[in-house]
Amino acid sequence: MARDLAITFAGGGNRAFYQLGLMNGWRDRLLPMVAAMATCSAGACVATLLLSGREAEAGEFWKQRRSGITSNFEWRKLFRGMRPTPHEPIYRDTLRHAFIEGGLERVRSQPFPILVLTTAFPRHMPAYGAVMLGLCAYNVEKRFRPRMIHPSLGQRVGFKAMAFDARDCETPEELIDLIIASSATPPFTSVGRFNGHRLLDGGIIDNVPAFLVDKVPGVKRNLVLLTRPYPSHVTGRQASRLYIAPERDLPVHRWDYTRPELIDATIEAGERDAEFYAPLLTDFLN
Repeated sequence: MARDLAITFAGGGNRAFYQLGLMNGWRDRLLPMVAAMATCSAGACVATLLLSGREAEAGEFWKQRRSGITSNFEWRKLFRGMRPTPHEPIYRDTLRHAFIEGGLERVRSQPFPILVLTTAFPRHMPAYGAVMLGLCAYNVEKRFRPRMIHPSLGQRVGFKAMAFDARDCETPEELIDLIIASSATPPFTSVGRFNGHRLLDGGIIDNVPAFLVDKVPGVKRNLVLLTRPYPSHVTGRQASRLYIAPERDLPVHRWDYTRPELIDATIEAGERDAEFYAPLLTDFLN
């Protein structure tokens, strides 16, 4: 079987677990065809969880690790000089749990690149200014152009795309640092640091980084897995890409760590849509 298929995993925080539901229905069919993966932010998390073979164990660990979390932001901790959000320690611990017991080795052994998008600061801009500018660019474009899948404002104001192959990470901590860098959204996480660079969430460049695989040898088509609804005229078959999106808002909020049970509902939504979109996928693959 020819490996000519790319799969793009969009970011979206908790919503990215919708992609895991889709892949629960499609993985056996798709993985032997994959020539590359393009990932960003939580999409990088989901893709590597899937390839680690420990997604079920990591998912259960994540839910247990979040038990007892009642607030996503605590002002009193901020005023005491403490981390005000619970997200990064839980995120790191969950990834660490995924990449033990052969998980990292399975990710590194894949026969295709697993490209993870991050965002590099504009030149000569201090960290605080870059963080504020990047988050403003991302949110302004999402607010005023909500139907647009691929943003461009981040690059226009000076941010640069930096992509890394997850297979090049030699230790679990190195891969964790890469995924956290691709997801770096202060104050929920710290500024990312990887390979000597200060980095922010790859979504500032493009939360749906399908472009990463455009020049990968052998890739002829790209299955793009989205994490929120979009108008029908920008989803479905678009030239050599097939965009799959949930038809309605997913039950979980992207940064809500107070209701871990909604992760299961989000995965189940993806599993249902895997059946619903199966004819469209078959037509695309044929």
